[in-house]
Amino acid sequence: MLVLILMALISGCAAVDVTQQARYAPQLLDGTAVFGHPVAPAPEQDPLFVSLKMREFVAQDVGGASFPHVRFRRLMHKLEQQGFFANPYDQSATFSAAQTFDQKKGNCIAYTNLFIALAREANLNARYQKVHVPPEWELSSGLLLRVNHINVHVSGVRLPSAGSDELSVDFNSVRPAQDSRKEIISDAHAASMFYANLSIEHMREADYEQAFAYLKRAALTAKDNPDVWTNLGALYSILDHDAYAEQAYRVARGIDSQDQAAISGLAKVLLRQGRVEEAEAFAAMVLRYQRANPYYHYARAEQAFNQGAFDQALEAINQAIKLKRRNPQFYALRAATAQQLGNQRLFAKSLRLQHRFSKKES
Repeated sequence: MLVLILMALISGCAAVDVTQQARYAPQLLDGTAVFGHPVAPAPEQDPLFVSLKMREFVAQDVGGASFPHVRFRRLMHKLEQQGFFANPYDQSATFSAAQTFDQKKGNCIAYTNLFIALAREANLNARYQKVHVPPEWELSSGLLLRVNHINVHVSGVRLPSAGSDELSVDFNSVRPAQDSRKEIISDAHAASMFYANLSIEHMREADYEQAFAYLKRAALTAKDNPDVWTNLGALYSILDHDAYAEQAYRVARGIDSQDQAAISGLAKVLLRQGRVEEAEAFAAMVLRYQRANPYYHYARAEQAFNQGAFDQALEAINQAIKLKRRNPQFYALRAATAQQLGNQRLFAKSLRLQHRFSKKES
């Protein structure tokens, strides 16, 4: 789970070139500009290291089965029977496979590391799968929180009840929507997400040098992961080094020109540098994205609801539903809003639709 934190934006428009991007810049990973000395990358780790105990775990009951679907079922059953899923999901526990095996807890990337390592030990074709879930908008605090979820893609396993030999194994506390975009990623890309998660944990503790060291390791592991550069831009921005933050965001856009997090960051740091027209151009791009994003309107509706502005909440949630009609979460909020407004007809209709679309996601 990779978390990106950015500040809120101005709005407006200007005739400014927004296509300028940048390639990988080594000076961004030096650290001297911020810390007064070069910062070494965090120690390299192997998120998929298989310990002797893990090898024995697979060999005893799992690895000897002839058919892939039998090995898969045995692996899942043994993990459950031995209590690997008993502990609560821990969002801050970014562990390697071996650490997760020993502690029997972790977040989605920790359990994904564990399962892929064990599955490959059992000769199953398991790979990392990145799930692009919508951003969460915290309007009251001015924060944009984006979470990139990761799970397991297994191929070559045809379960008797399934119509395909491909399946996903998910260890998230909140299941992503079925229509979330998914992509198979390399082990290196997943490792960069692992390091970026560790960076975020240090950032939350205001240990910025260690946060930088882990982002440096993440970038050296997978230079083509735009989220790493966006996080680096956010870190430079927190430390009031806006020129470096701008460069990092432009590297992210050089990898993905539509990266909304990088565009948001650029708007913020350009404004702080007094480059108002440029900032407004990028802010306008984000504003267009917000208007077309149902989850932005959902966040507006939630905020209005919590403030008791139920008419505004209804207007915002209806806009979210107009843009995405099959999300049960939207109808749940509309039902609650309609109830507050005394609109029993809309309340009942919203509950029916929430139930209908919840069943389709299950």
